Amino acid sequence: MRFVWAALLFTTLIACGEGTGATSTSAATPASPPLPSTAVAAPATGTAGCGGGAKLATGLHTLTSDSTQRSYWIEMPAAYDRNKAYPVIIGLHWRDGSAADVYGWSGFFGLKNLYGGDAIFVAPQGLDAGWANTGDRDIRFLRAMISEVQQGACTDTRRVFATGFSFGGMMSNAIGCQMGDVVRAIVPMAGSLWSGCADSSNKVAALFIHAKDDNTVPYSAGMQARDLFLKRNSCSTATVPVGSNGCVEYQGCDGGKPVIWCGTETGGHWYPNFSAQESKAFFDRFK
Repeated sequence: MRFVWAALLFTTLIACGEGTGATSTSAATPASPPLPSTAVAAPATGTAGCGGGAKLATGLHTLTSDSTQRSYWIEMPAAYDRNKAYPVIIGLHWRDGSAADVYGWSGFFGLKNLYGGDAIFVAPQGLDAGWANTGDRDIRFLRAMISEVQQGACTDTRRVFATGFSFGGMMSNAIGCQMGDVVRAIVPMAGSLWSGCADSSNKVAALFIHAKDDNTVPYSAGMQARDLFLKRNSCSTATVPVGSNGCVEYQGCDGGKPVIWCGTETGGHWYPNFSAQESKAFFDRFK
């Protein structure tokens, strides 16, 4: 089934780089080795949601952004501790996919099983089943969503991460370009810059995953996004192997802003089995 929407991707994507406001409601739930680099240590910074009972429950939530009702799924830890500042991991769906797909059968691209209840997972829903980000509307929605999660649960402001596949990878790049003030690191998979990349002085760490035989989002489009972040983070062209899946890390990047490239020979337009392992090892560097 994934090949059906993949074939439609080029004909439907729109790249653009537009108030905020948030009110929310909620509904009930439907039923590795670490990277060989020094971790970036920083004291946990708890949000306003710490210390009291969680205002957000696992399930579907809505808020209003730009006078439009938007939605997201959230998965809270089963043994939620109101005094523990949890990392927040945002999973962004692909074209003609949904937040429910990321929340459900995808298990946040395999990451949920690796965290064992030690993270808060959030899957936002794109408009028209995508992330065109027209006039920055999706950027504003995601800012409102993150703020709502931080107000409603105990989270660590220094550990907000975003990952996504295909259109979700493109939106991950847009987040990295513009939301470095609230998001620490991104992992775009089979992404590009087609959801826009507004200029910002705020930088993020980035790990890119892309297959050379991707016939939907070309390998060159992924490299273009990588090269933009290499320039933003002042990285050199020198690399060293990292992890156990053929990834390389660029040297000389700004402190705490590493850039890693995982280019695979095959795999087509999909994310590889190792993506969750490499993504978690990358996110775990920022503590």
